[in-house]
Amino acid sequence: MLECTDDEINSLSLDVSNCNNSDLETKRDYERRLFLKQSALALSGFATATALPFPSTGAEEEVESVIRPGNYDCLLDLPPITPGCARLYLCRHGQTENNRLHLVQGARVDPPLNNNGIEQAKRMGYAISRLIGNGADKEVILPSPSLVAHSKLLRARETAEILTSTADSLLTPSSSTAFSSSTPLRVFGEIPSLGEVDFGSMEGQDAKKVKFAMRSTFASWALGNIDKRLPGGESGREVLGRAADALETLTKLAVESSSVSHTIPSVMAVTHSTYLRVLLSMVDDSPLAQSALTKIQNGSINVIDVNIEGKKSEISLTSGLFGGGVMSVLGLGTTALGRMEDFKLILPESQLICRNEVRHLDGMGS
Repeated sequence: MLECTDDEINSLSLDVSNCNNSDLETKRDYERRLFLKQSALALSGFATATALPFPSTGAEEEVESVIRPGNYDCLLDLPPITPGCARLYLCRHGQTENNRLHLVQGARVDPPLNNNGIEQAKRMGYAISRLIGNGADKEVILPSPSLVAHSKLLRARETAEILTSTADSLLTPSSSTAFSSSTPLRVFGEIPSLGEVDFGSMEGQDAKKVKFAMRSTFASWALGNIDKRLPGGESGREVLGRAADALETLTKLAVESSSVSHTIPSVMAVTHSTYLRVLLSMVDDSPLAQSALTKIQNGSINVIDVNIEGKKSEISLTSGLFGGGVMSVLGLGTTALGRMEDFKLILPESQLICRNEVRHLDGMGS
């Protein structure tokens, strides 16, 4: 994955705060070139985003009977839940052999976890068990999930099952005041809208060999051409629609489960890297182009708070997700943006709380 350092990005910046009218065209031309350059740099990494693994010790290595040390209290320093919200813990599945070998892995290729991925899933279970079992000792109780949903893909289902069984093995009824049963965490099941992006004919191929085609598609999405797709794959419009549906579904599930367990609304879900990049950028209304520069590692945990009191936000092709209103100001117009008037998503108002939490994976390699 091609990445830029902070210094490299900053070196592209220009102080235009004091530009007068005569400098306006120069300013616009510069900003247009800067935006496209940053987008190209960022999106060059998208091609291998789904195939990049968490560092592995090798598929042949036996999983140790005792999980190696990690920072399993990593979720305990999260801020209190935003008032009027449910908290969603969105995880990426554990590593597969396709991840380790840098093979494109989307909605069609469906390998199981490898040994490294199994340990990552167990470590997520350790971290969640600390969150669940910690409420009685804290003045501010953090929301802890009682249900774990997952996509239809095997790697997500296995991760959900392993982390759930691991957490349950570490918890007893007396260790958590939030649950009345002896099973504080259970697998809810499949939510179809959580699936990975369908990469069509690119799936299963060496990521390096299809990098150009994938880069071109994601670059088009980032510029607002959301109807573009890889051969046989999904369009950006379809992925965004699924992500919006998942937010609604998971939030409803969190509220329903809290009414039974009498807890703060919360739920956990296991999903996929490129899908998470799109969803988290949508929630944060941050440029999709920049999301390729952010890591979503195997076994990572991401946290968002979603409003449950009816507050909504709107995503359109002039939103920050696609570079904001600057796109039209810079003269890119409707040709680059596609059909600007026919795309609108209404979402529950949401806040990104934590991205790519991996401290529970400490000690697994570098």
